[in-house]
Amino acid sequence: MGAWGAGSFENDTALDWAGEVKGLDDVRKTFERLKTETDAHPDQGAMYLDADFASELIAAAESVAMLIGREIPDFPGELKAKFGEQLPESDPLFHQARNAVSHVMRTSELAELWEESAEDGGENEWLAELSELIDRLNPDIEYVPPPPEELEKDIGGPIENCAFCNEQVSKKDELFTLAIKNHDSFSSMTRYMPIHLRCLNARLHHKFAIQNFKFDPDNLPDLDDL
Repeated sequence: MGAWGAGSFENDTALDWAGEVKGLDDVRKTFERLKTETDAHPDQGAMYLDADFASELIAAAESVAMLIGREIPDFPGELKAKFGEQLPESDPLFHQARNAVSHVMRTSELAELWEESAEDGGENEWLAELSELIDRLNPDIEYVPPPPEELEKDIGGPIENCAFCNEQVSKKDELFTLAIKNHDSFSSMTRYMPIHLRCLNARLHHKFAIQNFKFDPDNLPDLDDL
């Protein structure tokens, strides 16, 4: 039985790709292939990616995350040894990597396979993993949360634990809220519940997953290169 898991390298295609990579140029070529094929497609954003190419793109994106200092614990050691020094965040490669992850999440056979596998049990662990991959590919921009009293005013009460996993929503996390509204002839009520983004995406259809991209205003990409 082949490898099959939610992690970036928990499938045979990603492991095969990692075995064939000789260096950073091969990572770049993976994203260049996506750009070439989408540029030639009549509807670029809707170009459907097969599961194998999608798996390679995720593995390539994970390699970029490692190269900017955000390595996952199970990153293949043999693959890491093929690269040199870390990439600076000014390298456009991390923009290409995020775009690739976004495309895979929205329009790919791999996304559909994980959607089907989650139908019976609920959570889509793969979407939760990709949410964290995008965050690892974001530039280092300091997040300064609003004062607690301002947040409490916005959500109508004290900040509680995540509505899905019941774990603390820390100051380090971007605060996402789920608004539940009820309107009838007698009353109107809105309840805001704090949530982790990975917990929310694990319960959304893959086409509606929230992608929290961050941009450094001093290092904006040239859109023609993406």
